[in-house]
Amino acid sequence: MPRSVIAFLAILALVTASCTENSPLLPEADQVVIRGYLYAGQPVSEIRVTSVMSLGSEDSLAPPISDAQVFLTKNGTRYQLEPTPDRPGYYHYSGIDLTVEAGDRFGIEVIYYGKTATAGTTVPLQPEQVVIDPQELVVTRVDSGGFGQFGRFFEDDTTAVRVDWINTDGSNYYVTLENLETAPQPINENFFGNLPEEFQRGFRNRFTSVPVNGSEYRITRQNVTYFGKHLVTVYRVNQEYVDLYRSRNQDTRDLNEPLTNVVNGLGVFTAFNSAGVYLEVVDGQ
Repeated sequence: MPRSVIAFLAILALVTASCTENSPLLPEADQVVIRGYLYAGQPVSEIRVTSVMSLGSEDSLAPPISDAQVFLTKNGTRYQLEPTPDRPGYYHYSGIDLTVEAGDRFGIEVIYYGKTATAGTTVPLQPEQVVIDPQELVVTRVDSGGFGQFGRFFEDDTTAVRVDWINTDGSNYYVTLENLETAPQPINENFFGNLPEEFQRGFRNRFTSVPVNGSEYRITRQNVTYFGKHLVTVYRVNQEYVDLYRSRNQDTRDLNEPLTNVVNGLGVFTAFNSAGVYLEVVDGQ
């Protein structure tokens, strides 16, 4: 999770731009796009509601909707979400009586301009027996050259660590890698060390893999940019997330309506469950 949303909205804009007046894909003023992510064991805070970009819009992201009524339903109980301050279009639940646990069935309702968009999802089970071998990835520091030389330096290097888990039912997973150091040392000082701080945070804080339905993932030297301790998290995901990811990669020469599990709207409402292990990236010099 997370980067796929921008791509999804961009695809949605292209789709709507290619529609005729008679097309069912033509955006309406009250059409909503839901991006709702629930994470097992975490508070509800990643529910985002936007409108569809209008034909010919020069915006890169759809306008946020901060005045909708948003409800979650769990086991017959309805919980109203609140707009999140300083995060336009985001909604959260401020109480302490709503938990997200494996097996929970959730529904969402977004009421806007008298129309209600709905969707449902089930929180998947936690990934089983996540292990990493080895627990260290040895990387040689790059003392000169830019990003291109950094890539070529590792081009023929097959050094990797393997993350394994149990997958007996063909479930889908993705893997993230996050640097945990407060002041990590870049592998390529001449490139990453000279980036503005906000760009450095983006490079070191999160790598996200494509969804896989196997039981392993290999982390290579090309996946890391900083030394130090990393958290490797394996997420079990539902089919609606995989559908969203596939829509993200569709050919713009043959556009179709993006896959969605939202009724009377667009977007995705889904849930994740995760387990983590640690990886140390060390200097081989």
